[in-house]
Order: sequence, then C-alpha cells, then structure tokens
Amino acid sequence: MNHASGKASNAVLAKARALYGRRLRAEDYRRLTDCHTMTELANELKALPLYANTLAEVNPTYARRAQLENLLRQSQYERFDSLCRYDRSAGSSVYQYLTLCCEVDELTAALRCLDAGRPGDYLYRLPDFLEQRCSIDLYALAKATDLQSLLAAVQGTPWAKVLAPLANAKPDRGLTAQAEPLMQEYRHRALVAMAPKPAKQGEQPGLRELIELECDTSAVSNAARLIRVGAPATTVRNACRRDCSALTAAEWDYLLASPDLPAFKQRFAQTSYGPLLAHHDYTVLKEGFFRYRTDWCRKWLRFSTEPTLVMMCYIWLAQCEVWNLNHIIEGVHYKLPAEEVLALLIGYDEHD
Repeated sequence: MNHASGKASNAVLAKARALYGRRLRAEDYRRLTDCHTMTELANELKALPLYANTLAEVNPTYARRAQLENLLRQSQYERFDSLCRYDRSAGSSVYQYLTLCCEVDELTAALRCLDAGRPGDYLYRLPDFLEQRCSIDLYALAKATDLQSLLAAVQGTPWAKVLAPLANAKPDRGLTAQAEPLMQEYRHRALVAMAPKPAKQGEQPGLRELIELECDTSAVSNAARLIRVGAPATTVRNACRRDCSALTAAEWDYLLASPDLPAFKQRFAQTSYGPLLAHHDYTVLKEGFFRYRTDWCRKWLRFSTEPTLVMMCYIWLAQCEVWNLNHIIEGVHYKLPAEEVLALLIGYDEHD
C-alpha cells in the first residue's frame, strides 16, 4: 500500500467511526416514539443534528408521511458520498455499487408513488450526490405519471434493459411488485461481483463474509416464504440465489428439501447460522438475520482494519437507523403504542 492510499484508508476508518458516533441513542428513539401527531414528530426529527439539514425546509404543520420517509432515505446519500470519496482513493469498487443501490431506492420510491396514484409525492428535493452521480434523469423520473414515462426516464442507462420486461407488466398487479425482482437481481449480481475470495481459516472476517451474510439473508428468507405458501420445489430452488453463501451445498440441499415451514426452521437451526441467530429474539428469519447482522457490523466497525468493510458496516447501520425512523413515522401515523414500535426497531438498545 502506498502512502496516499494508506492515508485514504485511514480516513475511511476514522470517518465511518465518527459518523457512527453521531447515531441516534435510546433516549432519542424513546422521545420520537412518544410523539402523538405527525407535526410533533416532524419537529422532533428536525431537532436531530444528523437530520436537521435534510429536513430544514419541512413545515411541521403540513408534514406528511411520504415526504418525511423520502427525505430521510435521501439523507443517507451525503454521508455515503463523503465515505466514498475516500474509498475511491483507496481503489475500491464499492462506490459504484452504492450508487447503484441509491438508484434502486429512487426507482422503487417512484414506482410506489405510481402504484399509490400519487406520483407527485416522489421527489421533494434532489440531493447533490444524486445529481452528480446518478445515471437516471431524476427530474424526468419525478415527472413520470405512468409506466411509459417512467421507462422513458431510464432510457440510455443500464436500467432500460433491466426494466424492459415491465413493458409487458400485468395491469392487475402493482408495478413495484413486478419491478423489484428485476432490480434486485441486477443489484445482486453487482454485489457478488465485489466479493473477494473466501478468507483463509483463522483470518478475520472481511468484506466477503459481509456479502455472504447479505446474500444468505435474501436467499433464506425467500426460501422460507415460498415453502410457507407451498410453492413447487423447482420454484423454491430457482428463487434462492446461492452463488455467494456461507452455507455449504449440503446445507442448502437439506434446507430446500423441507416439506413445510416448521421443518425448514428446524433444519435451519442445524446450519452454521442456527447458533448465531439463536442469541436474538425474532419472529421471522429475515428479522433474525437483520438483528445478527447489526451486531456483526457493530463489532467489525470497531475492530476491523479493512477500510471497505468498516465503511460497509457503517452503511448497514445507517440504513437500519433510517428504517427505524420509518417504523416510528408509521407508528405515529397509525397511533401505535410506543412500546409496540420500539419492539420493531433493529439495533435498539435501551442501555445505549
């Protein structure tokens, strides 16, 4: 490693850990879940230093759920960009992958607005990160009022080919449900392409292990869902991407041959993930994976010396924080008890 790349790597480590130090604490989450109206919640969110700039133009009196969720989602981009500037100097391809993930988020948000019949809810502001890095014309995407204009907004980008099958979308199904598998397959291929070779026995976990964990979360969750509804064995196997997995081929064969969901859960407990998730309380396997991954990322954010891994650990934890805020927004919208909402939060620690 030369002197310049060494300085860039150290900058990534320091920046990611400093950003994580600004995370929301238990008292912040409790204060937010105690809100009773969207106006009250918007005021509390605007008072959080990490989100104050993003929400500066929000008028709490007229704050709406979709507006807050979209702005909070986009609040992550500036932090990601500040990390990626250093990471690109260190020679990593993660920058391009994160840009792709942001594009997936924006396309998904636009599709959901179309499905809800509220296309105007999609874009409240255009972050500098997206304006400079995104391959999609987000102004055109924001003006999309139907599928045809949305597809026109992605012409000339890789997304045109990815979303081309939507031209034959079934009108009785939501656009989001039909587009998400296409986008997630594209994202998955980009993620796996980043994975280094497996670590040697005795070495510290690295980026490969984190990518395997993400891929396995998706594959195991998909398998459990399909087996629960009685999908054919071939459908289950085809839906579970196993090209980057911490599980062995034998473990996968045993899992996917499960006759029903109880058998699947019993067999999953016997895999290498079983004891790891057993330390967490969860209802569905995906939730268990998320809680385990959060603890994993907290540990290696602190102890790893691999800049890209530390950055990716922080990014996961930052995403969880925004998801937690979305749960709180939904809880206030539907007047749910605070304790019920707190139980949904990933990584919430009452002693933090």
